[in-house]
Amino acid sequence: MKKTFVLIIFCILSISLSAQYSTRQRFEFIHHLVKSDDFKEALIELNDLEGKTNSDSLHYLKGWSLYSLKQLTNSAYNLKRVSKNSNFYNKSHFFAAYNYTHTRNYKEAKKILSDIETNARFKQLKNFESSGIALLERNFDIYENTHLNLSSEAILPALQTEVENLNKLYSSIKNRKQKKMWLAGLMSAAIPGSGKIYAGKTGEGIASFLMVASTGVVTLENHRKLGIRNFKTILFGSIFTIFYVGNIYGSVFSVKISNEEFNHEMDQKILFNLHIPLRNIFN
Repeated sequence: MKKTFVLIIFCILSISLSAQYSTRQRFEFIHHLVKSDDFKEALIELNDLEGKTNSDSLHYLKGWSLYSLKQLTNSAYNLKRVSKNSNFYNKSHFFAAYNYTHTRNYKEAKKILSDIETNARFKQLKNFESSGIALLERNFDIYENTHLNLSSEAILPALQTEVENLNKLYSSIKNRKQKKMWLAGLMSAAIPGSGKIYAGKTGEGIASFLMVASTGVVTLENHRKLGIRNFKTILFGSIFTIFYVGNIYGSVFSVKISNEEFNHEMDQKILFNLHIPLRNIFN
């Protein structure tokens, strides 16, 4: 009886050790896949392991693979599950916050950053990322309270260039006067094409002026010679009206597009600057 009991215990331990060894081997293989940039294959392995283990390595590797495949929302979800006991805690949570920032989920990004327990080194990175989010939200008061001041702080080398660039972007955004759609419409109503020139579309503005002016001249000439009820006068008058109204609408739309293009360009530059220090510090 005693021998049977010992044999059962030995079998259980053998099975357990074999399973652990097998899991360890699979994680080593997954690490190899990730280092080889074979992220799709790594995810297949990780998804298979997900129901068998709930380790920090699983969450980190899955989050990093998804990040590398630009599946940022799913990546952030996995990265933020990495516990504080992991060596990958800071990297995972900073990248999770960045991923949410990139997908415009600023509320979740700020929550993750606020929960990160940092040392002196990571405090600057935390403030830098937070100031970038404030700038993306165009919240200048919060930006001014959280941004790193080059003149009063010893900035980490990995942050110096990006801090300077972020401050320049802040100045560009704050000092730029947003162009007004109503003003563009009013200008084009008074002088066709001038609203588009105001929006920065000089070529389009000149083209609009020539089209409206030429159809207007033809309409007036037909009205003078043939009368207001003549078919040619009505035809060219209709064309003139379409061009005139279209010129006003086009000017308003051009200003809208101009503002959106500027904001999009600034946002992409901010995100780029937020990303560089993360790669420099954690890679």
